[in-house]
Amino acid sequence: MDIQTIGLMGGIETAAFQDILPPPGKHPYPKGLGGSPVNLMARELHQRGYNLILYTLDSSVDTEMTIKGERLTIHFGPYRPKRARDFFAAEIKVLTQAVLKYPPDILHAHWTYEFALAAQATGLPHLVTAHDAPFNILKLNFIPYRIARTLMACKVIWKAQYLSVVSPYVADHLKKLMFYRRSTRVITNGLPESTFNRVRPAKPNNAPPTFATILVGWSGRKNGEVAIQAFSLIRKTRPDCRLIMFGSGHGINEEAELWAKNQGLQEAIEFVGQLPYEQLMQRICNEVDIVVHPALEESQGMALIEPMAMGIPVIGGQNSGAVPWTLANGKAGMLVDITQPEQIAKAMLQLANDKNERQRLGQVGLAHVKKHFHISVVTDAYLKAYQDILEGNWI
Repeated sequence: MDIQTIGLMGGIETAAFQDILPPPGKHPYPKGLGGSPVNLMARELHQRGYNLILYTLDSSVDTEMTIKGERLTIHFGPYRPKRARDFFAAEIKVLTQAVLKYPPDILHAHWTYEFALAAQATGLPHLVTAHDAPFNILKLNFIPYRIARTLMACKVIWKAQYLSVVSPYVADHLKKLMFYRRSTRVITNGLPESTFNRVRPAKPNNAPPTFATILVGWSGRKNGEVAIQAFSLIRKTRPDCRLIMFGSGHGINEEAELWAKNQGLQEAIEFVGQLPYEQLMQRICNEVDIVVHPALEESQGMALIEPMAMGIPVIGGQNSGAVPWTLANGKAGMLVDITQPEQIAKAMLQLANDKNERQRLGQVGLAHVKKHFHISVVTDAYLKAYQDILEGNWI
């Protein structure tokens, strides 16, 4: 079957499509929930000439809203504050209705939650991509919201006919803990050529290094406290270093800064918080020398491969889900026990004091990511999956 129109379901950042969409009228467009994997894949498919329909949600939307651009249509539905109480029933209904009203040739739902449940409710040919390991996340963040999400994921997984995963770690989790017995395909998140082509400014040899964390949310699983503690340790010997904390929960007067101030550890830390994707990438490229990723669990984080694609070395957890796999078991980045601030600080200090090693590790990481995580490779794999689903060749 010749695929012309592809439907993607998931969180997006509307600003990523501003050059394709018409200028907003009196009121600005909804910002979207964020979601660089869907954004980047949509851009690549659009560049290849496909017609795209994006089905998404936004907390600022009260009723359904549709935006149409050149070969791109975005359907927004409401995203309620207390949505987990009825397992996202209203969100799933709106998404399902939008898909049935504007059906694509093939539907692709990202994440095994409300978007996947809506895709399954349509009865249309679809692929579900699992981006996380639900039971492992629940173990690290045992709250009612995560319990509801885990139950939603169970329903999706047990019903899914065509399922891709972003890493072998996720595939293993779904098989062992969620008893998924059908075949899966490992298709990673991807990065566009523009990320690899960014040019980092030259710095003097004696310039003090800048560290950064890129974490979505301040929770036990993200482990940001340990990164702050490790940074305070290296400042005892390298007081010239600084740390920038990116991501929600890490801005001014947000959880990370409040915790750091309470511990008296806020010195030399810039709490930036969440930024639009392009601004985030530009600041990482221009300012950051080393990225510390302290997350206790990661399914295949964009926060790892994005700096690696710019030649920036990464420090990650040796037991943090898919982190070792993403870092080629320590060949493309440094692996440490990220539960121990002293171990993180030791790795940070090693890279801070050795510019040649920073450059070497950065180049190895760049080559690794370009080979395995380029958006063209990822998109080719998804297009093959779509075709196999429609032609009955999924194995």
